[in-house]
Amino acid sequence: MSSAEAGATGRKSPEHPAAPSHGAVTEPDSARAGVRRPRVALWLATPLLTGATIMAQELVAFRLYAPYFGYSIYVWGSMISVVMAALALGYGLGGWLADRRRTDLSLYLIILAGALYQLGVLFAVHPLLHGLARLGDFAGTMLASLLVFAPPMTAMAAAGPFLIRLLARSGRIGAAAGKVYAISTIGGIAGVLATSFLLVPRLGTQITLEAICILSALTAAAGLTRHLRIVLPALGLLAAALPFVPSASWPRDTLWATESPYNLVRIVRNGRLLLLKLNDSMGVHTIHNLESVWTGHYYDDFALGPLLAPAKRLLVLGMGGGGSIRATRVTAPDIDVDAVEIDPKVVEAAIRFFGLNPRDKRLHIHIADARPWLAQDRGHYDLVQVDLYQGGPYIPFYLVTVEFFTTVSEHMTRGGLLMMNLFDDSPAQELLASTVATLKRVFPSVAVLSSGHGSWMLLAFATATPRSAIRARLQDFADNQVVDRLARRAATQLTDVYVPPGTVVFTDDFAPVEEMTRRMLNGG
Repeated sequence: MSSAEAGATGRKSPEHPAAPSHGAVTEPDSARAGVRRPRVALWLATPLLTGATIMAQELVAFRLYAPYFGYSIYVWGSMISVVMAALALGYGLGGWLADRRRTDLSLYLIILAGALYQLGVLFAVHPLLHGLARLGDFAGTMLASLLVFAPPMTAMAAAGPFLIRLLARSGRIGAAAGKVYAISTIGGIAGVLATSFLLVPRLGTQITLEAICILSALTAAAGLTRHLRIVLPALGLLAAALPFVPSASWPRDTLWATESPYNLVRIVRNGRLLLLKLNDSMGVHTIHNLESVWTGHYYDDFALGPLLAPAKRLLVLGMGGGGSIRATRVTAPDIDVDAVEIDPKVVEAAIRFFGLNPRDKRLHIHIADARPWLAQDRGHYDLVQVDLYQGGPYIPFYLVTVEFFTTVSEHMTRGGLLMMNLFDDSPAQELLASTVATLKRVFPSVAVLSSGHGSWMLLAFATATPRSAIRARLQDFADNQVVDRLARRAATQLTDVYVPPGTVVFTDDFAPVEEMTRRMLNGG
């Protein structure tokens, strides 16, 4: 059959398939309808806003969880895994809806539903987290993330594939996808920076959550301007409800609470004691006795430093509320102190509530991270105190390694002494053993003093110092009326820790501090 005959019978030659008219098949309905530029601009702005919302929620979640689940890598890991699952579900949902809807109405209704869900969460989040706290940092964090953040994040993630479908033109699907992902990533960067440097440190977690809710609602409202019967009641509900959102409530004994880029900082009154609490409501980072210089806890043991190593200069890494400085000045009132503290709000608390005098000419406070500060410092010290915890029972891994202690030793005088507080109340005491083993890689003599309540004072000497010599120095002060009880107890409880073969030595490359701490907290 000739081609002419084929044409006469209405059949098409397989060698010459009929081409579609331009845009008749591959362009979406929105393109054929002639979508106006303002609508396209909205579609391009939407991934910017949803990307910012998702990342802001992820960051604020970690801060929100701290008082209930702690401030560890396990909280991060549990929360992020749920976030990734929510994003995957949202991408799938958005792609499924995009192929079944001819307009963007469904997309913005989903975003609006996410905003209203966030509004409901604002009223229930703190009682919910309080109830889930007993489940621990894994199960509690996972369930909290599923209930609090997964639904709105799923709604926001649905925007990506839906918008790719709306923006695609004939032969330009790849360009539309690249544009949506790029804009969403830029929005995520903006959300991270705004939450980290502006919202949380300046306004707090509660207002940040409210701001995210409002941003989500406004994004939805922008896409639903043609449906005022839906938008106006939703926005009215939001405006009416937000002023009545309950704020995070603290016990009556809380005197002061604030947030910083590093911690939720609280000052708590317990009878004659003032307590500094960072993030984890169960932990205490400084105790100040309003009636005595002694606290009955490990802070008192820092007064032993000048008895064991004649000291004119003291370096404090992890100042907290200044408890170690106060104890040290009982036995060395004229000592010069360089104190390093990463959190400016903690320094403020130390000045306002713990009696630290910023005009003290013998006290120099440096707001910095301990290890970078050491790398820049050129001073040498007779006594170094290390009390470094990241707002809970977890020591930052890079502050308990061979490399860190080597740097510390380089700042010590020949007869210098390092004193380090360590918490380990587990039967196995593997964290204590590994820390002692790590110190012994750097210092010729290491001894341990039990401070009670699961706390240990580690003593590392720059020169070889047998325990008998340490005990003799303490006994020399047994008749001193100020420190007699402290010196006698230390002399009798001074010991060495057995380091089993194969004990892990912490290095910058491998320091399973979080894993050991978690086992210790779980009773392992």
